[in-house]
Amino acid sequence: MEAGSQLERDLFEELLTIPTVDAHEHLPPEAERLKAPADCLDLFSCYCRGDLVSAGASGEDFNCWQDKSQPLAGRWQRFAPFLSAIRTGGYAQAALLVVRDLLELPDLNGDTYQEASERLQGLHKPGYYDWVLREKCNIVSCIQCWQYGNGPFPDYFCHLAPAKEVVDVFSPADLARLKAGSLTDLVACVEEAVSRWRADPAVVGIKSTHAYARPIDFRRTSPEDAEAVLRRILAGETLSLAEGQPLQDYLIYELVDRAAACGLPIVIHTGLQAGNRNRIRNADPLLLQELLENFPSCQFDLFHAGMPWVREIGVLGKYFPNVYLNLAWSHIINPAQARSALSEWLDMMPNTKIFGFGGDYSVVEKVYGHLTIARQNIAAVLADKVTRGAFSRSDASMVARRLLLENPDSFYRLGLA
Repeated sequence: MEAGSQLERDLFEELLTIPTVDAHEHLPPEAERLKAPADCLDLFSCYCRGDLVSAGASGEDFNCWQDKSQPLAGRWQRFAPFLSAIRTGGYAQAALLVVRDLLELPDLNGDTYQEASERLQGLHKPGYYDWVLREKCNIVSCIQCWQYGNGPFPDYFCHLAPAKEVVDVFSPADLARLKAGSLTDLVACVEEAVSRWRADPAVVGIKSTHAYARPIDFRRTSPEDAEAVLRRILAGETLSLAEGQPLQDYLIYELVDRAAACGLPIVIHTGLQAGNRNRIRNADPLLLQELLENFPSCQFDLFHAGMPWVREIGVLGKYFPNVYLNLAWSHIINPAQARSALSEWLDMMPNTKIFGFGGDYSVVEKVYGHLTIARQNIAAVLADKVTRGAFSRSDASMVARRLLLENPDSFYRLGLA
């Protein structure tokens, strides 16, 4: 870390030494990752794709960049103007930190792209995940989404089970998948799934990503209204999301009730959705208030700082003892807004309720870039608090350790600290 005050640099160095819980990832099994040949353009997959689309990239552009049967030189020439457009954003900055620190090159440009590709390919060998996550990142636990049942994974990986498995029922095919013919059967499916997940030590929570498809204003629904929807499905209809929502809401409440009873946290996507052109308003965290009020004994982890509603989600964290806030993804969505959010949250809510980092990637080396930005952000916020006299120097160290290790460890019962 080159910029900032000496205090900020000291805090950054201290953050490097803190064993870190990566509170959100989508990493495929290592063997799957190592199958395909690698080049420098792989560093701009995942979230960078959204910024590239925003910069005007077409489907033909992506087809060109991803076609590794074609010479890298031509693909790079087509990519370079787009990199210039997005390189100042958080998504690309995470990739460029990989180039600088893991590939040990000063930048990615017309003089280095070939060497960067060769060095990246050279790293792709068994043990790659441990090298990136353990050795370079100091990550001691990684909480995975959408990879439960896949593998193998290192023993420091754990999983969030998918809520959609038992609450998304819109068609006869869904009923057949669940072997259900009545509302009682569907509730039994929810109960069986939660019991199964609770019994698996690799499962540490249940995640909802419903904000990608609908507003997250989950409402308590009567059995009669849920049954009315179910009868249409039993009669052979396939319902739209809006038509099936009363049944889905009913099952979500059943799911949360059982999760609370057995101590499994509920994790909910809030704020910006990945990609482009989704309905952002669907993910407003304030829509969750009814659900949160109905389940005071359930622990909720609200993801992604609720961006752009970072102040609104902060109020939920302040208001509800059972609501915790997760900065996963946010440090690269908007580094400045992530700093602002963290600073305000530390002023308004218990410091024990904030999780400082989640990479949220399917590309393992970019976890390093994201975590570097997260540590820079945390160091900057804590240095400012100390400089202004709000925190003592020892307070800053205490909060740093809580953000990266102790808070997610305690919430998810990882047994680390």
